[in-house]
Formats: sequence, C-alpha cells, structure tokens
Amino acid sequence: MTIQTYTTYKELSRKTADLIIESIKGKPNPLVCLASGHTPIGVFKCFVEDVKFGKLDVSGWTFVGLDEWNGMNGTTKGSCRQMMDEDLFEPLNIPEKQIVFFDGTQPNVQAQCDEVNELIHQHGGLDVMLVGIGLNGHIGMNEPGTSFDTYAHISQLAKETITVGQKYFPGETKLSTGITMGLKHFQEARLPIIMANGEKKAGIIAKVVASQPIESLPASIVHISPQAYIMVDKEANSR
Repeated sequence: MTIQTYTTYKELSRKTADLIIESIKGKPNPLVCLASGHTPIGVFKCFVEDVKFGKLDVSGWTFVGLDEWNGMNGTTKGSCRQMMDEDLFEPLNIPEKQIVFFDGTQPNVQAQCDEVNELIHQHGGLDVMLVGIGLNGHIGMNEPGTSFDTYAHISQLAKETITVGQKYFPGETKLSTGITMGLKHFQEARLPIIMANGEKKAGIIAKVVASQPIESLPASIVHISPQAYIMVDKEANSR
C-alpha cells in the first residue's frame, strides 16, 4: 500500500488522473472501474481536458461503473449513472458500447452481477478501480461486514449511507439496497485506488491507515492489497 498526500484537491485530482493514465499506457483495451460522486469529479475533468488537447485517447477503454442504487438507472436525477453521464461520459462523448453499468430498474439484478463478474474474470481482473470512501469506511456500496471475498453483489445499505446519500437527490429519496462491485475486485485490480479529500474524511482515513485488515472496516482491505494507493489531500490526511 502506498499513501500519497497533496496540498490541494486540484493537485490530488491531477496526480490521480496521471497515475491511472500511466498505469494503462500501451494497453489496448483496459477495463477501468470508476466511482461516481463528488470525490472523483476533478479526475474526470483532467481526463476531459487531456482528451480535448490530444494528450489522451480513451477510445479503447471500457468504463465499468462502480455501483448503482437499486431501482435506479441513468434516467434518475442523482443516480450513479446519471452523475457519470454528466461528469464524464457525455463530456467525452463515450459511446454506450464502451460502458458497462448496473441498471437497478431491471428485474434480474443478480444476472447483471454475474455478467460483470464474468467480464472481469475473462479480462484477468480490472486494470483500474478508483473508489471514494464513506464515513463508515465503505468503498463502493460494500458496507461494514461485507466479506473481503465478495465480487459484484446486491448490498443492504447501512443507515449512515442512506442518510448521507440523500445529498445526491433533489428531494428525499427512499434507499435500501444497492448494486456494487465487490471488495475482491478491488484487491485483485492491477491499480486499486482509494481517493479522499477534505477534513471530513480525515477521521476515517486515519482509522483505515491504523487498522488491521478487518471486514467491519471495508476500506482496510488496502492492507492486503500490496498494489493499492490511498490518494488524499492534506486535509484528509490531517489526522
């Protein structure tokens, strides 16, 4: 595990984008799993800028969505897919054939999990998995108590996640379960990254760094992922 700390969110975003780009340079068809939400928006802006100025070609990338609220897809304001469309896919003009994303409105969600697991297995693992971190230590929608051996699955959301998740929606929204990539995907990825910024994440970052790998703290899987990075700004690493 490697911890990198940067002075500003802008610098953190640029360095995280550069780390991802460098790790898959020369790979013809990389599988890149990215989180939605507020934390990675700066990374997405770097990708968009690099493509605009001819520094980056993402035409061979396959983008794998990290997670989605059950019952939602890209037509729902505040859904993971809707945010990814707005922040990354549409600015980059990514065609649907390059996107693999859970659709929580479909009747057989488990079948989607199985399909994604098989895709990643056939590829030999994800090339990149970029995640944020929740205040309870969750990554993706892998809540405390999730097995480190879990691949894509349906997750029962913690009360804290349901409460904090309301910030993404225009009004109060019923949340109970989610669909998520698993912790085993993170451990097996060639480049697994936890990204965090701001003082509000300082406590959980300190807890994860000091912890032993324990399933009650999902992000502590970094301790058994030798190739993992924790990328933070100075506020998130202040404790």
